[in-house]
Amino acid sequence: MSVVGEAAVWGVVIGGALVVGALAGAFLPMRERLATTATVFGGGILLGALAFGVVPEAEEHAGDTTTALGFLGGALAFLAVDWLLTRDEGRAELRRALQAGAAGGEGRSGGKEEVARGETIALGIFTDGVPETAALGVTIAEGQIGVALLAGVLVSNLVESYGATQPIVHGGHSRWFAVLLFAGIAGALVAAIVLGSTLLLDAGDTVIGIAQAVAGGAIFATVTTAIVPHAFAEVSRWAAVAAGLGFLVGYLLA
Repeated sequence: MSVVGEAAVWGVVIGGALVVGALAGAFLPMRERLATTATVFGGGILLGALAFGVVPEAEEHAGDTTTALGFLGGALAFLAVDWLLTRDEGRAELRRALQAGAAGGEGRSGGKEEVARGETIALGIFTDGVPETAALGVTIAEGQIGVALLAGVLVSNLVESYGATQPIVHGGHSRWFAVLLFAGIAGALVAAIVLGSTLLLDAGDTVIGIAQAVAGGAIFATVTTAIVPHAFAEVSRWAAVAAGLGFLVGYLLA
């Protein structure tokens, strides 16, 4: 199978997780604490994938200094976007809604405000998915899929799309509207991973290493700012256990 074909297949798998999560959110409600625990477990897998897969591979390609700078740059880029979304109280509230949606929590408002909250969560999932799929595209261009990173992405996509579907439906949209919304996001991620693997197919080692490092930094910032704080607030100290188990899974898969 060609690199483009392999990227397309994995893109469909990743996008499919979003659709499955949306279907579950629309038709199979889950307890909030359980959804939160699953989310932070997926975050732990992503951290394990970074520590034992993405970052070491980036160092092999680009060297330790370039990898460190790329990782820091990716984290700062994500934080800059996050700052733009939270620099006033209104946008800060939307950011908190994104975190609550990732845990499967129901909103406190209704009608158009609830719909807007759910759609903002969906936008956040798309934004967070870009560096994740970029990192996977790099591993595909390199000739092998990062199993640990793939597992973390699948778990996080599944649970976060579940959480985002509920406020969209509670706000007045139909269940199938929410499912189709995430199907559209899934299609965009498929296109992104195919484009990324194609552009990086003939890239040199340094370019691949920088791309891996930048994506790794962005994923790290995503987990530590959007997943862990809310999970600790909802599940308390057990969130650390779930994250630790996920980290071990990421280590074993890597």
